[in-house]
Amino acid sequence: MVQVLICPTTVTLMLLLSTLPVTLTGNNTLKCSTGKIPVSAGDDVILQCRLEPPISAESIRIEWTRPDLLPCIKGSVHTHEDGRFLYEEQIPSYNNRSSLFVDQLINGNVSLKVSRVTPSDTGKYRCYLPSINQEAVIELSVGHDGFVPPDSFMEHKPVEAVVGSDVILPCVSTFNINVNDHILEWNKDDEEIYTVQDRRGSTQVDDYKDRTSVSIEEFKKNNVSLKLSGVKETDKGDYCCCIKLGRDNIKCTKVTLDVTKERKQHEDKQQTKTEADSIGSLVGIVAVCLVAALVGFVLWKYRRCDRRRTDKPNMDWNLSTNVKRAQLLNLDV
Repeated sequence: MVQVLICPTTVTLMLLLSTLPVTLTGNNTLKCSTGKIPVSAGDDVILQCRLEPPISAESIRIEWTRPDLLPCIKGSVHTHEDGRFLYEEQIPSYNNRSSLFVDQLINGNVSLKVSRVTPSDTGKYRCYLPSINQEAVIELSVGHDGFVPPDSFMEHKPVEAVVGSDVILPCVSTFNINVNDHILEWNKDDEEIYTVQDRRGSTQVDDYKDRTSVSIEEFKKNNVSLKLSGVKETDKGDYCCCIKLGRDNIKCTKVTLDVTKERKQHEDKQQTKTEADSIGSLVGIVAVCLVAALVGFVLWKYRRCDRRRTDKPNMDWNLSTNVKRAQLLNLDV
């Protein structure tokens, strides 16, 4: 009979190794729900994401964000790292409404639960795991009793302007807004450049004073577009049009402004085009004159040759007459 001796130290080491989480590798893939997820306002929803093959995600950084809100609203929906929730990074409107299944992280389940959803939760949610550079996007649509609302704002293209001109930055909502109850904010680079509250517009940024305005009459029609006068080169960039419907209910859209560096460049292009057109016209006139001169010269040559042909018979007749006269004179002699 063979006896196997096992050292207690070896047993202890084996037990410790068996309890350590398996390290993530480049072979792990993030698998998430696909397609748009419809849900009714007030319900809870789970945005499903998991690691395959299953592996522990307890100690890694897990970021759930709203890329469609950037750069207007910064922060995360929910961030988890080293076993704890990073509350300080969260967007205020998701306070006490987001959570992960912490007890299932060891199995690679990184799904996000959003409670008591509101229409402002509609949008794209990005799950990102920096340690393995894996990400996925899930689209959520919140409606009332199954009704899926349209986008919050009408679509618009980037705006172009020349230095010194006036420009309109478009922002028209597809939902009803009230000039008495709702607050409008136009932001750029984390600065509030124009605000409308209680029917009064104001700005706290010196560079935009007396250059920005929003029509209150258009506000009543859900049009909160911003008029920017005397465009400067520094005005170039992304602007955020945000409407505050409540303490934790805010809707934003991004408007991009592209500014031509100098008005002179634009004017030089116009002048160059005008000069080119003038030169083209002059060349055309000269060409017509040359053709006309050539045609005239050809006609003149033709008429001259024709006249010579007409004069030749007369010359022959005169010669014949002179010969006859000479003969008669000789006879008389």
